[in-house]
Amino acid sequence: MIHCLFRFKVPRESFLLVLLFVLGCGLSATPRKSGNHLFVLSGQSNMTGGLKAGFAKTVEDAFGNDKVVVVHHSKSGRGIRFWDKDYEFPENYKFPGKGVPSERTKLQHGQEYGPLIEKAREAYDGKPFDTLTFVWMQGESDGGRGLAPAYEKSFLRLLGRIKKDLGRKDVAFVIGRINDSYVSDPNWKAMRDVQVKLAEDAEDAGWIDTDDLSEPEHGVHFPKESYPILGSRFAQKAITLIRKKSERK
Repeated sequence: MIHCLFRFKVPRESFLLVLLFVLGCGLSATPRKSGNHLFVLSGQSNMTGGLKAGFAKTVEDAFGNDKVVVVHHSKSGRGIRFWDKDYEFPENYKFPGKGVPSERTKLQHGQEYGPLIEKAREAYDGKPFDTLTFVWMQGESDGGRGLAPAYEKSFLRLLGRIKKDLGRKDVAFVIGRINDSYVSDPNWKAMRDVQVKLAEDAEDAGWIDTDDLSEPEHGVHFPKESYPILGSRFAQKAITLIRKKSERK
């Protein structure tokens, strides 16, 4: 049996040029952006369907109908503990007129997180998103019950869990500061202050003012016609965050 072996001699200079070309292509290649944006909206009674509609219209106008997905889950009368399974009441805390939290009360912690994250996962599965923004309109229950001291840590735990469960570190957020209906109450004011602090302490975050949308007769809520405006205001802040982030890259 005859074995034939052909040898081709490639000049060293040519080999180096080919190698540099291949490496250069690899280094310059960046993942293609999808242009898709996911928005996860949640909170208590002020996170209404009307708010969602105003939000969706504004982000669709900015990015295109086929480029945005808006997930929505809300539950009225719920404190942040219903989204945070590891919630801890402030030391020696007592519910106004009801006494210390019972073990049964603590079993309620995190009840609203499951439905929220399932909706987010359904939207997220199999579709690439350039950005993910968490939109939060909640805090009236906590402010009215003197729970502002526990709010910051609780919100950050909630945000961290969303990041972990969706496998993303780059989750921006927008908080709606509760309105000024009970601003003379130190507990209410403390709640408003901590919401602003959360947004101002983070890089990809913002807060919106809701005071001008409320009326005395509506208390902690807003007139029906104000909710689409509130949603659009949330959306405008989210859009600003997305565009600022894009400019930094």
